[in-house]
Amino acid sequence: MLDALRPNQTPAQWESDRIRLGADWDDLAVRAIVFGLAPQLHRRLMEWGTASSGEIVIPPRPAAKLAVSYQASAKRNEAIYAQLAEILKVCAENGLRPIALKGVHLAAIYADPALRPMNDIDLLFTPAELPAAETLLESLGYGGKHKSAELGAGVTKHTSTFQRASPDPSGLRDPKGLSKPTPNPYLSSDSERMIEPHVSLEESWFGLKVDITPGVRERAIETTLGGQTCHVLAQEDLLLHLCVHFCFHLIMGAPSMVQLADLLVVTHGQAQAQPVNNTRGLPLHWPIFVKRAIDSRAAPYALAALTLAHKLLSAPIPDSVFVTLSSATPAPLCRRISTLGLADLLKRTQQKPLTSIARRVQRGLADRAETASWAADWKGRWQVWQTAFNVANTDTGRLLLGRKLKS
Repeated sequence: MLDALRPNQTPAQWESDRIRLGADWDDLAVRAIVFGLAPQLHRRLMEWGTASSGEIVIPPRPAAKLAVSYQASAKRNEAIYAQLAEILKVCAENGLRPIALKGVHLAAIYADPALRPMNDIDLLFTPAELPAAETLLESLGYGGKHKSAELGAGVTKHTSTFQRASPDPSGLRDPKGLSKPTPNPYLSSDSERMIEPHVSLEESWFGLKVDITPGVRERAIETTLGGQTCHVLAQEDLLLHLCVHFCFHLIMGAPSMVQLADLLVVTHGQAQAQPVNNTRGLPLHWPIFVKRAIDSRAAPYALAALTLAHKLLSAPIPDSVFVTLSSATPAPLCRRISTLGLADLLKRTQQKPLTSIARRVQRGLADRAETASWAADWKGRWQVWQTAFNVANTDTGRLLLGRKLKS
């Protein structure tokens, strides 16, 4: 599946490898759908001219699955951009200029917006703008849910989510009309997407923190999304944000294949990506990217993300980038990063659901061990482990306390 997305892959070589590895077409299609890569795999196979080349013949059932997934992604993304346009319009009328993050920005960079599945809308506001932004969302019919940054794993970049209630004949919404959690966000057919108003780009998980926010607002680029003017991250800031976000997805055990593909699209540049508006044709300045990664203490995360993108998708990364980032990364982390591969990615992101208290406790300890292994020194590792003692702030601890109170 990943080999099909490599920039220089050929249909003959890919089909030869598929046959050699015994990859089943139906299984391949299902996995592509689950991982959020079905639209890209469909597009690549169509680009290879599978119907007439004679080199690859896709059976009708998996071909139909991939095609339907692509069409569903196109329809879903069109609705998301319409939803985004409504929000951006109201923000502009009230003097707010948020920075569009992640999916809504990246889908416009892909050669076809349908290739990049989206599940929510992420917008970066200043802390001073947040109250006004939340009021505007409420005026549009969105209901908000808030969570303290002190609870759970300690996520700080956004502590609220907003969603507009709507009828749900599928039964996938709660009594208030809001979406219920889904194990795979890329398969959700919900028409109203969650809005996540961010106040920073800080990634935080059980005490491990890295913040690349300083300066990104001043460097933001004006563009158009959904027919509305807004701001997006500058090229170097975008790549650094993707690297850090992808790496924290690994640490958290969250789905990360789509984020891996994002890294390829951005680094591959004009050969595969299609920058929008006045970002068109602007090159990625690697020395600037590397300096920002080091200055924000994000070098290990940038190194890990780019290493995996290069290994698994042949993302074109200059050797000098790896050398400089490695020099700014602690030696034990460098050694670990150099051994990362597909097995590690799948192990972290394909975990069993939590169905018991015992499993929750076990997962909590395992997640902290994984998180602590990414810390630069013993102080960072201790900062992670001490979160285990704040039992009342953990999801499992509050669940246990709630049971005791009820009993």
